[in-house]
Amino acid sequence: MLLSVVVPCYNEENNIRPFYDKVVSELCDIIQDIELIFVNDGSRDKTVEELKKLTEQTLCKIKAVSFSRNFGKEAALLAGLENATGQYTAIIDADLQQNPKYIIQMLDILKKNPEYDGVAAYQRQRNESRVLSFFKNCFYKLINKMTEVEFYRSASDFRVLSRKMVDAVLSMPEKCRFSKGIFSWIGFNVYYMPYDVESRLSGNSKWNFWKLTAYAINGIVAFSDKPLILSSVVGLLLFISAIILMLFVIIKTLIFGDPVAGFPTLASLILLLSGIQLLCIGIIGQYLAKIYTESKSRPVYIIKEKFENK
Repeated sequence: MLLSVVVPCYNEENNIRPFYDKVVSELCDIIQDIELIFVNDGSRDKTVEELKKLTEQTLCKIKAVSFSRNFGKEAALLAGLENATGQYTAIIDADLQQNPKYIIQMLDILKKNPEYDGVAAYQRQRNESRVLSFFKNCFYKLINKMTEVEFYRSASDFRVLSRKMVDAVLSMPEKCRFSKGIFSWIGFNVYYMPYDVESRLSGNSKWNFWKLTAYAINGIVAFSDKPLILSSVVGLLLFISAIILMLFVIIKTLIFGDPVAGFPTLASLILLLSGIQLLCIGIIGQYLAKIYTESKSRPVYIIKEKFENK
């Protein structure tokens, strides 16, 4: 098998058939040795029914994995990679914002440049608000300073990986997965290719500001222990500051006989210190939550059914 195409799906019933038709016109007519791997991530619509129809009515090799519930895109990516058998594996969304034609360009880059093991696509121009763009820039600057690996600005999950890269990703057994970090951590030479994003064919984006924020926090916690170090440093600085302030108050009282005063200042300091303590406890809690999840050793996903055409 030359190429496996992994397609995570969540509530994409109206996009499955148009996506397949687009893949056939852009890929299957050029590459004969290809398989499509759809992963239904516990969709609440008729996505799984559409996938069953597709496997019954088409000749292109199709595998479909359906989860017992929604486990998240990270789980869907893992399931797709575990079922991929191709020499190269492409990852693409089903909403047609990422045109399958770019997969041909990615394969050409890998074939003409054997020093590269993967190609990752990034949006040439992002159609998003300035506020969201600002926070994304802050995230990439922050995570690149906190981690040992480099996160390329705006690189997406839309990419083509060599068999070596796929095997390296699958060799990491962690349960709390952050694919962007894993792709960077395993190393290998990756070429970053710009592409033009297209309008979503049907449905709405599954991501919003708060989901992106949680995703960013998960990425930082998964690949850096510097927040823990930072919380310890803040605690030490506050302890030293408290000792200095206590000595200052004692000396001032002994010399000037200063009466008890400064309640607003005291209240502000208590609120400040309490807030910092809660922040540090929250940081520690994030890491404890990851340890708790990993220690249970539950599977990343559970398959309800699996079907394919012969």
